[in-house]
Amino acid sequence: MKITVRQGALAQTRADALVVGVHAGVKKLSAENAAVDKACNGAIREALGYGDFKAGLGQCVFVPAGKAPAKRVLVVGLGKRKGFDAAGSRKAAAAAARACRKARLKSLAFAATDEATTDAMAEGLGMANYDAGLHLTRDADKRPLQLTSAIFCVDGALASVRKRVARGLGLAAGVNFSRDLVNEPSNCMTPTIMANRAKALAREFPTIGCRVWGPREIEKNKMGGLMGVGRGSTEPSQFIHLEYKPKGAGRGLKKIAFVGKGVTFDSGGISIKPSAGMELMKFDMGGAAAVLGAFKILGALQPKVHVLGYIAAAENMPDGSAIKPGDLLTMMNGLTVEVNNTDAEGRLVLGDALHYAKSRKPEFIVDAATLTGACMIALGDAACGLMSEDDKLVKLIEGAGKASGDPVWRLPLQDRHRKLMKGHVADLKNTGPREGGALTAAGFLSNFTVGARWAHLDIAGVVWNDPGTALNPKGGTGFGARLFAAIAEAAAE
Repeated sequence: MKITVRQGALAQTRADALVVGVHAGVKKLSAENAAVDKACNGAIREALGYGDFKAGLGQCVFVPAGKAPAKRVLVVGLGKRKGFDAAGSRKAAAAAARACRKARLKSLAFAATDEATTDAMAEGLGMANYDAGLHLTRDADKRPLQLTSAIFCVDGALASVRKRVARGLGLAAGVNFSRDLVNEPSNCMTPTIMANRAKALAREFPTIGCRVWGPREIEKNKMGGLMGVGRGSTEPSQFIHLEYKPKGAGRGLKKIAFVGKGVTFDSGGISIKPSAGMELMKFDMGGAAAVLGAFKILGALQPKVHVLGYIAAAENMPDGSAIKPGDLLTMMNGLTVEVNNTDAEGRLVLGDALHYAKSRKPEFIVDAATLTGACMIALGDAACGLMSEDDKLVKLIEGAGKASGDPVWRLPLQDRHRKLMKGHVADLKNTGPREGGALTAAGFLSNFTVGARWAHLDIAGVVWNDPGTALNPKGGTGFGARLFAAIAEAAAE
């Protein structure tokens, strides 16, 4: 979708739909909206008088265009004026986009009267314009159209708004890239295909580099966790290295690292999962998708920070070669692990990836993983779980969560959670007691980040959206891409 920024009145702008935003309880229209209302013969004021239209945030109603140069006029509720912010602008723009798509309209125009929220508006449009039907071949005429263009009408300087719009579209592109990766069926998103997508991303941006270790290099570097998890699959495991450096980067840049779990399909292995819902285990690489989406955003926005990215990609399948409950693995850092449950595989691949990230000596490490059902039970889809013993890093990530629209909620990681993961026949075991499962999983991971500043994001509850919303259509949410990018920008400040 192309967004054009130009000066001019909304009422005189030609598009399939003119979008008018109104706050709840506001009786007097702005001058810009009043001009559109006049062109459509008072239809907007009439809509505000409808008993069922309360101008709640994201509520939409179409009215006849009258003499306005459009097919329709769309009135979008902005909710209460007090507290309306960038997040509200993002949701309202997304609601407008979805309404227009359902009405099979291809273009829309806004009055961008508040420059400070134009990036959020562009972001909302881009995210709502996402089409999850990657492999649909029939009934194209019955599906919502994708928007091809939007116009932002401004009465001030164009350059600054265009810069904000480019930022918003860059964020949306990263989220939608992550969504594509998560939504792909697992036979279309194997570890090798994921590695190829990472290489293609590096070719897209000269500031991003990528190299990949296959099974031989993984074995040579003694990544026992990653090797073990992938043993039962015919699809070879991959360890993906990404590096972002901005244009003209000199010495002195902060260096940080992001790590993503990339289990492209999780059957549970020998400890096999129930068949009901197993098809959704294609989203067990949501952490990897977040890292890749974030790098796409970094390539577009060019923040002044040096970012490393590591993805441990594997399939967890049952086979004669698969690891078994009770088996012992030796991790990259030399620790031995007793595998009590082969369905607790994410922490095994992450342990090796975290240790490798630590060896690169970044200022801090943040990982993202669809790690535990326990976190889904605790937080639902309201926020991802954030676990760290570094209060300063937690504060940075919490701020990034608020700024990005990817919310986080801190859970109390403590030393006792580490102790609960001590093994009987090995240094560690890969499962702990039933209680506090998200915390004991993080306690396990902490054995691979000793001496490093580190935070863990359990995104199991937020990576998939079943009912769908205007901003997040049904399927993969792309959660984490904007959050990682916001963390990088905060680190650059």
